[in-house]
Amino acid sequence: MTKAYFERRVSSARGTDSLAADIMRHMHARQHLGKVVIVSDNPVIMLSACRKQWLKLSRTIQKQRATTLNADKILKYTHTITRMQRMEFTSKPPIETPECDVFCIPPNQLDTIPPHCLSIYVTTNLSAGQVGLLVKHLLREALVIDYIHEARWEAFKLEPKSVLEADVDVKWVVARDFCTKRGVKLSDLANDQLPDVDTMDDALDMLLDVSNKFLEIADNFHRSLELARPLKIARTVRLEYDCLALLAHRVQALTPNAFTQRFLETYNEDDTFFLYDIGKNRGKGESLEQTILRHRKAKRFRLANALLLHHSGFSRF
Repeated sequence: MTKAYFERRVSSARGTDSLAADIMRHMHARQHLGKVVIVSDNPVIMLSACRKQWLKLSRTIQKQRATTLNADKILKYTHTITRMQRMEFTSKPPIETPECDVFCIPPNQLDTIPPHCLSIYVTTNLSAGQVGLLVKHLLREALVIDYIHEARWEAFKLEPKSVLEADVDVKWVVARDFCTKRGVKLSDLANDQLPDVDTMDDALDMLLDVSNKFLEIADNFHRSLELARPLKIARTVRLEYDCLALLAHRVQALTPNAFTQRFLETYNEDDTFFLYDIGKNRGKGESLEQTILRHRKAKRFRLANALLLHHSGFSRF
């Protein structure tokens, strides 16, 4: 049987559209995982409420972007806003509108779950037969978010979301230990201030020596974190998670044939960590040649060579 998960959730939002607001906040953390289904007795009404709340979230992020002068934060917010504005909502069956991203459907359409759907929100009572039909069409690693709490998901071999959360801790230990053994202590890099440029350069230089293995481990952790979201994380730990994601983004940018947008796309939206850009942090008026020379003098030969290759044959930033 497909291994899927469930979460019995209680809405934390308030107001007339509280349920839709809570669904959209939850979905915001999972929007990169693929398509979304919301099961409702009144799909058209739910669709309208969800669109309204999604636009409200988008405007909130636009306000956050307007309050910062940090170029990297602006890039992150712009990417998020663009994606949110492009997402399409519908109350039509997935088979009629496969190009859409969010589907509000009634319980009698549970056999139309679209491909690449890992988030299903249940907002109405389902019969045992409907639950079985939904489970039958779940993808591996899908999460059912249940606001009604009537269905016995355990009877259908679904596991609680806490299992996904525990896997994050396991993958994190692997990633952290890998970095530590190579002289990169993430807790020293993750702080509330702008990280020391030389310390970040040193970390990047050391990880470039094992770039493929590092990216494999970072990607495994990233996927685990992605599936478990939204996730309550202590602020100090979250800063370390962000640090790992940003280091992975820089390493893959300087590793031929390894680049994707995944690490930057799902970077935590909390504004507590300044992204580090190896190009932006050159000294005032410092040329590329001077930057490479500075790294060589500091014995960061891998970073110097990667920068030279980066500017000679491929562009990542």
